[in-house]
Amino acid sequence: MDLVKNFQFSRILSNSTDSKKIYLLGTIDSQNAIVAIEKVAFDLDPKSLSDYKSLGIDQLRLLDINDVYSWNMATLIQNIDSNPAAKVNVIYPASDTHIKKYQESKPRYIVETPELYQKYVAPYVESMRGDRIKWVHQILFKGTEAERVLTRVDEDPSGRNGTFVLLPDLKWDRKTLETLYLIAISIKDIASIRDLTEAHIPMLESIRDKIYATVYEKYGLEPSQLKIYVHYQPSYYHFHIHVTHVQLQQNDFGRSIFLDSVIEQLRHLGPEGFSKATLTYLLSDTHDLWTNGFSKELR
Repeated sequence: MDLVKNFQFSRILSNSTDSKKIYLLGTIDSQNAIVAIEKVAFDLDPKSLSDYKSLGIDQLRLLDINDVYSWNMATLIQNIDSNPAAKVNVIYPASDTHIKKYQESKPRYIVETPELYQKYVAPYVESMRGDRIKWVHQILFKGTEAERVLTRVDEDPSGRNGTFVLLPDLKWDRKTLETLYLIAISIKDIASIRDLTEAHIPMLESIRDKIYATVYEKYGLEPSQLKIYVHYQPSYYHFHIHVTHVQLQQNDFGRSIFLDSVIEQLRHLGPEGFSKATLTYLLSDTHDLWTNGFSKELR
C-alpha cells in the first residue's frame, strides 16, 4: 500500500520553523495516521558545490540589494537520489499516545520523587511495555531492520554484560555526518534509568566504549565529536541510548542526561541507584503522566 498517497489530511499537529519539520494528522483507510515532513540538510560535498547549477538553484528572484548585501528567493532542482527535498515518515496506525506526543504542547517542570515515581510513573511504565514495544523486540530478537544494524553485541567478552544493538535512527539521512543520529538499544530487560543501579556501571561503560569504537570505525568521528545521552522520560520504555554529532541541535532540553553523568551519579547513589533518587525534567502538558498524574500533585 502507498501510505502517503492514501493519506487524508485532518489537521496540523505541530510545526517547527527552526527544524523545518511539520507533523500532520489524518487517516489512512479510516485509521489515524501521522505524516512527518522534514526538509533535509544541504549536501556539503565540495564536488556538489563546485558550480552554480550543482547548488541546486533552478530559478532566482532578487528581493532587495543594499551595498554588499543582496536577498533572493529561489526554487531548487530536486532529485530523489542525489538531492531530495524532504524526508517523509509515516506512523500508521497512529495511537492516541503517538498523537499526544507530536501535537503542539507546553512543557511542565517536574520534580519526581521516589514516592511520585511509585504512585504514577511505575504503573504507567508497566502499561507501556509488552506489545507497546513489540517493534523493539523485533529488532533485538527477530532480525527486523537487520540491514541497518551497525553493530550487535550478543555476548560481551569483557564480562560486563554490555549487550546491545546499534543502528541509525530514522531521523538521520545516513549521509550528513553533522546530523548523525544513532540509537543503542540494550538487549537486557531494563525500562529506563530508574532501573539502573551501581551494578550496571560496567555494562554502561562497555556499551559506551563499543559505541566510540564503532562510530570511529564507520564514520571517523572521535569521542569528543559525539553526544551520548539518555532521555527521561523516554519515548518508549526499553532502555536505549542516543548517539548524535555534537553539532546536531535537538529540541530535547530538559529531558537529556549525558551517559557519563548517569555513570557518575550511579557511583554515588549506592546499591539502590536511581530508584531512590529525585529526578527533575520537563514534560509535555499533553503527556498522560501529566494529565492523569502529576497535574494532581504539582502546579
